[in-house]
Amino acid sequence: MIESRIARRYLWSARRRAHTVVMSSISMLGLAIGVAALLVSIALLSGLQGQIKERLIASSPQLLIEPAKSNTIDGAQRVIDEGKRAGMTEIHPIVSGIGWGANEADHRGRPVRIHSYEPKPDEVASEEPSIIVTRDFAAAVGLDTGDPLTVVAPRTRLTPFGPMPVWRKYKIARVVAASNDERAGDAMLPLAEAESLFGTDGKPTSIEMYGPTALAESAQTQVAQRFPDLLVKTWKEINRPLFLALRLEKIVMFATISLIIFVAALNLISSMSMLIVEKRPHVGILRTLGATERTILSTFLQVGLFIGLTGTLLGNILGIGVSWASNRFHLVPLPADIYPIGFLPFSLDVSDVVVVNAIAITLSVLTTWYPARMASRLDPIAAIREE
Repeated sequence: MIESRIARRYLWSARRRAHTVVMSSISMLGLAIGVAALLVSIALLSGLQGQIKERLIASSPQLLIEPAKSNTIDGAQRVIDEGKRAGMTEIHPIVSGIGWGANEADHRGRPVRIHSYEPKPDEVASEEPSIIVTRDFAAAVGLDTGDPLTVVAPRTRLTPFGPMPVWRKYKIARVVAASNDERAGDAMLPLAEAESLFGTDGKPTSIEMYGPTALAESAQTQVAQRFPDLLVKTWKEINRPLFLALRLEKIVMFATISLIIFVAALNLISSMSMLIVEKRPHVGILRTLGATERTILSTFLQVGLFIGLTGTLLGNILGIGVSWASNRFHLVPLPADIYPIGFLPFSLDVSDVVVVNAIAITLSVLTTWYPARMASRLDPIAAIREE
């Protein structure tokens, strides 16, 4: 097209003008830096979020089954059998609840979330009931390993003196670090002891099912159809609030760093204005030769597009190159004793690269539109007189 040929000629001839070259180069460099910064930032954020998601998938059950109309699940064995038929390989009935944990010696106490666990076969059963507590809870009530902890359950039993609360005294077997899982408890008891403390009559309050991640949704459908009175959640639904927060974080960072591209694109207005001032006589000649306003508008829009494409291409080379090299060669190490990963991960999706490029090119064209529109409306006679 004639507009493209003229636009390329304008860009080539601009090399003879030092000021025009400087302004065009600044516009290209600004776009390149903006695109590269956005790509590297998104790659870093995607890499970190990918690590978080992998750990969530590894630690979260693929299916979490809870009762809908009661506190416990009736017929838990039938639910477990159905889960195995659906492809789940590891299934754990869980008893959880909230009680009151107290340090009787210091008269200190606080609510405690109790979560059951299944003792390992090689674990030696102790005559004295034991409990595992988190470091935060132990510090709150002033206890340590080996100290006694009194737990009051949220239920009562009838005695000759009337209803009395159910309570048990346990020895703290271990103090462990708190889990990041919101469903995790402040204390852990063996499954049988938790059932006795909360009086569930051998019924679990929830069932966790583990298996291939790809089978989670199909297993959810199968179990939910078989037991419509139960709530069946996949790992995605369990962690939905966190996933939404991660997605919002990515959108906010994307929008914030995109402002760098926007500021760089604004430089195109200056460079295009200087180019139009320089080419005013040429525009007048083109108009007298039959070029329409649309032709002039398209010509200068393509000049801005070429500058935007060049800056975007340079930014892609720099941003993708830095992200790939940083992830491939572990250029940003992290202290192994502080962080669970040894280096900062970088990960770029094709969709992210496409969106960044689309934003950069679109902004380049939009910021060029106004000076190109002014050029298309020049009076050809007045423009020729300036020659």
